[in-house]
Amino acid sequence: MSEPFPSQKNIWVFIGNMGSGKSEITINFVLHQKKKNPTQPIKLIDLDIIKPYIRLRDREKEITELGIDLILPDKAVRNMDMPIVPSHIYDHLRNQNFDLVMDVGGEENGCTTIAQFQDVLYESNLEVYLVINTLRPFSNTVEKILKTLRSLQAHAKLKVTGLVSNTHLRFDSETESVLDGLKKVEEVSAISGIPIAWVTIWHEVLTESLREKIPYPILPLRLFLTFPWEKGSPAGL
Repeated sequence: MSEPFPSQKNIWVFIGNMGSGKSEITINFVLHQKKKNPTQPIKLIDLDIIKPYIRLRDREKEITELGIDLILPDKAVRNMDMPIVPSHIYDHLRNQNFDLVMDVGGEENGCTTIAQFQDVLYESNLEVYLVINTLRPFSNTVEKILKTLRSLQAHAKLKVTGLVSNTHLRFDSETESVLDGLKKVEEVSAISGIPIAWVTIWHEVLTESLREKIPYPILPLRLFLTFPWEKGSPAGL
């Protein structure tokens, strides 16, 4: 690893299994950061090379209309399911003029893509978040989550610094599932020693009563990456 240099650049990397909700969270996280610090430029980079779910590039127009600066792979290779990353990515990673949020593809193959940038990532103020939805079959037990944690860290060659409890069923989300999922993530945190960085909750079920039960930072979620046939899907997206 190269010697780090003093950096004011913040980089947040979101990893997790397919369907865990990384892409939706990165959109909301960027909007949260823009509201929190409106004078600090921030960009969102799509490094998702795994296809089955909607990727950021599939909603480029809608995302940019939210005021988000989106960095995508080159157009010629944008829709290939291959480990292709945007040109001049090192420039984006080292540029001190803006912070960066990274949506990394699911599973081991997706995380392998980011491993090549390990050195330069550790030159920044880096946070690596593992997104966990305990209603998905690959993360519905503490044991499975720990296995995923170990595997994705190894393939990304990055240490996870925070856990994101993202248990929901999109427009069918309920308070009980949020709390049940959080209990499992708390067990993972206790075993791994990795703190819970965020609890993400669909804004429609985020009540004051629910807030009082959660002793962690909460990121309210608006659902932007929707299919037209989904119940509750916003008309504009």
